[in-house]
Order: sequence, then C-alpha cells, then structure tokens
Amino acid sequence: MKKDNDLDINQILRYLNNEMSERELIKFKKLLNDDENLNEFKKYIITDHYIQLGKNDFDNQKALSLFQKHIQSTKSHSKTRKNRINNYLKYAAVFVGLIIGTTIYLNKDIFNTDDIVNEVTLQLSDGSFETIQSTELFKEIKSDDGTVVGVQEKSKIVYNNEKENVAEVSTKINTLKVPYGKKFQLVLSDGTTVHVNAGSTLKFPVQFAVGQVREVELSGEAYFEVARNEKAPFIVSTNGIKTEVLGTKFNVSSYDDDSFSEVVLVEGSVGVFKDEQRFNKDTDQILKPNQKASLIISDQNMSISTVKTENYIAWVDGILLFRNESFESIAKKLERSYDKKITINYQKIKEEKFTGQFDVESIEDVLKTFKSNTSFNFTIKENEIIINP
Repeated sequence: MKKDNDLDINQILRYLNNEMSERELIKFKKLLNDDENLNEFKKYIITDHYIQLGKNDFDNQKALSLFQKHIQSTKSHSKTRKNRINNYLKYAAVFVGLIIGTTIYLNKDIFNTDDIVNEVTLQLSDGSFETIQSTELFKEIKSDDGTVVGVQEKSKIVYNNEKENVAEVSTKINTLKVPYGKKFQLVLSDGTTVHVNAGSTLKFPVQFAVGQVREVELSGEAYFEVARNEKAPFIVSTNGIKTEVLGTKFNVSSYDDDSFSEVVLVEGSVGVFKDEQRFNKDTDQILKPNQKASLIISDQNMSISTVKTENYIAWVDGILLFRNESFESIAKKLERSYDKKITINYQKIKEEKFTGQFDVESIEDVLKTFKSNTSFNFTIKENEIIINP
C-alpha cells in the first residue's frame, strides 16, 4: 500500500522533465529527505549511465534491456517497494525517451549528480556498464561479443597482452570511471600500469595496434608507468595538454574543476605539447626528471619548474601530502579523497597555507589537525562539511 511519504514514479518523471510547479518541487524536496526515497531516486537516475546522450544510433530497446538487467542484479528493496519497482519498469521506455529528448534538470539543492554512482564503473565498447566491486576476488571482463579481454582482481583490472599482431587501431574503447573516495589500478594491453585517482575518468583501447601510437584520454589524475616501446609512442590527452613518451613514469593531473593541467616527471623523459597531434622536438617542451609542466587553462600559458616528485605521487601509496598548500586547494583534494562536499564560509582561511601528511586518518581528524594551528570551526552534516570562522 502506497504511503503519503512514498516517492511516486510520476513525480520523478515530472521532475526530470522540469514540469513541477513550485509547490510540487517543495514537496518533492521533502520526500527526498527520507533516505529510502533518496536511494530509490538514485537508482532511477542511474539509467543515465546506460545511455549515450545525443547518439544518433541510440537503441531504445537495448537501453531498456540493459537497465532492466541492472535493476534485477541490484534489487534489494523491501516487499512494500517491489510494486513500485515493477510499475517503474513500465515507464522505463518513456523515461529513456525523456532523457534522450530533453536536458535533465537536476537541482543541486536536491541531488548531487556526483553521488549517482559511488562505485567504480567500466563502460564497455557497446555502451553497457560493469560495476566494479573491490571485494571481487576474480572476475572476467568481456567485450560485447563475449570475448574475455581481461580480468579483475579486487581494485585492479589486467587486460590481456595479446601475442598476435593487431594491424589496426582498436575501435573498441573502454572507459573507467573512478568516483570520489576511491582509487583504481589498470594494466593496459601493452603492459602499461595506470593508477587512477579519485574523481577521474580514463578512456583507452581494449587493444593497442602494433607499431602505432598508443593513446589514452584522461580527465582527473593518474600516475602512469608506461611500458617502453620505441616503435609505438604513448600519448596521454587531457584538458589542454598532451604528454608523449616512449616508456617512463609520470603523473598527470587535469580535473575539470581545476584552473590548470600539470605533468610531473618521475623518471625518463617526456614531451609536453598543447594543440598538435604529435610532439615536435623543435617547438615543444621536453621534461627531465623532477620537473613539472603546468598549463593555465584560461590563458594557455605553460611553465616549467623543478619540484619534489614525492609531493605529487604520494597519493598512489594512499598518502595525502600537503606542503605549504592553500586551504582552498587542500579542500578540493579532501573532497575527492573522502567523497565529502566542503563548503567554505570563511574567506580568510582559503589562502592560509598548511603542511601535513595523512594516511588512515578520518577527514574529521585531518581538519582537527589543521584547526590546531589556525582557528576555524567546522560542522559535519551527512556528506557535507561546512567551514566557518
């Protein structure tokens, strides 16, 4: 029996289609204060992860099938909620159409889209998604035709290192998405190891073509240990800056909400460049170990400086390391590492510099440590931390 405080599918549809009146929106917000309603709402919204917006050859039936499969595999609702799940599936085709045909309106006061998926996901070449559970001891990763392309071992996926020659660049692209609060490790088909930091997305071919450029796309942060191959340069493309190597170790950071992109070289040598398809040794920059290339996104100005690499790669070993860093910058890293939203209502604290090293501490303990040196107050409310004078 439906209760007055239960979430109704029609409400979700009206909300997503931006058809709610002001009064209905207020009531909808109140319903989402209930954890069970909010969790159910998240499961509906996750449909967006099973479609590709704006894709001309989008297959409604395929998307619906994928969504139904996902719901069946994750269903853990109580009996009182089962009828509403079944009713929802009746609306699924309509819902998919709404998402395709309109821009989804998500009021940040109600729902943060970053919270939709708090697990690592792998998007396969056919558009379907695999949820990667770190508790999984062994799981085969298969392509759309059923071929095993790799295996998962907890927080790591190792792709097959094929022996036969691949004549052409693979059109099969996988996309790994790592949410806030988590990290993940990949071993690509060429043997390159990639440590992917929280809040990052990496796109890469399932199989690299022999003797051709190996290229991946990164949004966020990752540490690369590139398998050396003189005949096949390795390129990392990010927001505004590209890095080309033959085989070396380096860190790339290029989050969408940062004003910069940067590359830090640990060993070997790399070429960094901006607009060209390939590195040009006559016009582009070459980094040496312990150097950082930093690109300011707004003016496209690139600078080279000498740094201590451990300050930039400590995260790979689970260490949060800050060296004379502004609190505003630290807050961003804490948000990513702990999956908490931090709101700073104390302007003065933003530019204050802090130094510290943490590994197993809770975010509350981290803030208490900073607070012992500089006076400020903070409150923790569910997934948000508010900083006040």
